[in-house]
Amino acid sequence: MIIAGLSFLLVGCASTSSEYYYSSVQHANEQRAKVEIARAEAELERVKALQSFAYSGDGSSSTAAVMALALTGSDSSSSRGSDQSDMVAPRQPESKSDTALRWASVLVPSLTHLYGINRNAAVNMQRIEADRQLSIHDNETMLGFGRLTAGQEAPIVGDSDDVLLFPRNPADEVIVGTEDDQLIFPTE
Repeated sequence: MIIAGLSFLLVGCASTSSEYYYSSVQHANEQRAKVEIARAEAELERVKALQSFAYSGDGSSSTAAVMALALTGSDSSSSRGSDQSDMVAPRQPESKSDTALRWASVLVPSLTHLYGINRNAAVNMQRIEADRQLSIHDNETMLGFGRLTAGQEAPIVGDSDDVLLFPRNPADEVIVGTEDDQLIFPTE
């Protein structure tokens, strides 16, 4: 109830301030228009005076008046700026989509950057885990080779159809085979 009352009060104040804003812009533009009209009338009177001076004066003064008349357009434009207007255009009220667009232009790049950082961290963690698993496998393989050279029994495993082979010293055991079998002794 209190929130609804506060929001109603804020909306009411916002509409009052926007009405005040537009009325003050209108008043400022009316005052500037009056000033511009007065400037234009003063310039008109000055040009009329120079014109009458150019027709009625002697040679050098009429030449000076003609030059002043010729330079009249460039003098007034250089003192105020050629295309500069003193009128103020009232700003348009901002729509909800404009507000959302401004917020999106701030938030989207930041969120995209954070997402990229998060994904890079996840990829690096997966790479580290894969490297760890590879190191463990390499260490177990080397340990198996060490057991083989030390004479301990370490099975060498193949496919499911393969038979487990254990290294044995042929001098200690009799190897039974057929006449077609050949004996191969490991060299040291």
